[in-house]
Amino acid sequence: MALSPYEKRSLFRFMAIYLGAVLIVVLAFSILFYKIDSESIKERIFYNLRMIAMQISASAVDAQMRGKEFKIPSSIGCDYLLLDKDGRVIQGCIHEKVDTSREEYVQNGCAYYIDRSARGHLGIDYIVVRDCSLKSRIEECGQNVIFAAIGAFGFLVLVGWYLGRLFLRPMREKIESMDRFIHDSTHELNTPVTTLLLALGKIEKNECKPSHLRALQMSGRLIARVYEDLTFLLMREKQRERSRLSTLDVAEKTRESIDFFSILAEQKRLSVTSSLESCIIEADPHHIEIMIKNLIDNAVKYTRPKGMIHVSLESCRLIVKDTGTGIEKEKLKRIFERFERANTTEGGLGIGLDIVATICRIYGFTLDVRSKEGRGSEFIVDFSSALTRPEKGPESS
Repeated sequence: MALSPYEKRSLFRFMAIYLGAVLIVVLAFSILFYKIDSESIKERIFYNLRMIAMQISASAVDAQMRGKEFKIPSSIGCDYLLLDKDGRVIQGCIHEKVDTSREEYVQNGCAYYIDRSARGHLGIDYIVVRDCSLKSRIEECGQNVIFAAIGAFGFLVLVGWYLGRLFLRPMREKIESMDRFIHDSTHELNTPVTTLLLALGKIEKNECKPSHLRALQMSGRLIARVYEDLTFLLMREKQRERSRLSTLDVAEKTRESIDFFSILAEQKRLSVTSSLESCIIEADPHHIEIMIKNLIDNAVKYTRPKGMIHVSLESCRLIVKDTGTGIEKEKLKRIFERFERANTTEGGLGIGLDIVATICRIYGFTLDVRSKEGRGSEFIVDFSSALTRPEKGPESS
């Protein structure tokens, strides 16, 4: 995916901090590993030299005790030196000066071990053995550590880049949602505002007709709906406080909401019927009004012209049923999320059902949806958690 300048800056800042931390950790572990491994190599080499010196010493003692010919094991090669007590060379091929005061040491990249266990047998007091592979083995260890560090750093760079892109994805989705929301808000307001201006232009020309007044009324109501929803979203946290609880009849609020959308329903030639029982609850009237309006608005919006909408309120269960486009099965679980829409062809902000779900959570109402694609939807809200007294008889229209 192409990154915006803001996303690039965020990603590069994250990568700078991440890579700095990774570099420090990789260097620290590399140095630590190099020290441990190089010391281990030294220990192994000196251990081998000790074993070789002991073999030579045992051969010298055995040769003198048994009167046999003294032979150096062929596997030793020429990296040894036999000295008497005065440091004179008896046998061997090491030409460098040897420090017999120390048991083991490293010089010019070679490991030296001095053994005194011969104790003068065959005149041998010092057995010096040497291994000059120490330097090359430590260098090889260093190269391996460097290659491993580069590989680990490269791998962690790729992991960091992937994680950075992964962490940016939710932010990108939010930004895209906001861009879509702003675009949809503009589109949603454009129609009523344009209608409003056209109707006002006719009135200014003294061409006022009842249809123009109805257009003004419809445009005003649509703008009011958008304003109500946006205000609720902006004041979302305060809305949770439920500070204006009062007793109200859901049936009355439902009738008002049906009447609110009557002009728009007539314009789409929709058949809107209702069967409402009184349901007295305790809640914020404004919240209940917004919730019902959003449910009916959703039905009006997604029902095709000449379609049917039925609103019923029985046993304090509000059911808004339509013969609209329906909702895809995959979208049913996400339909109450903000900016989620059943489809993008009917307009809307994608916030109505999110507001409905929020209000239901505030009061503990049960919210359910049933839908089949192409056959319509049915939204059900159960107000039982806010009941104050038994319902009254039915009222139909």
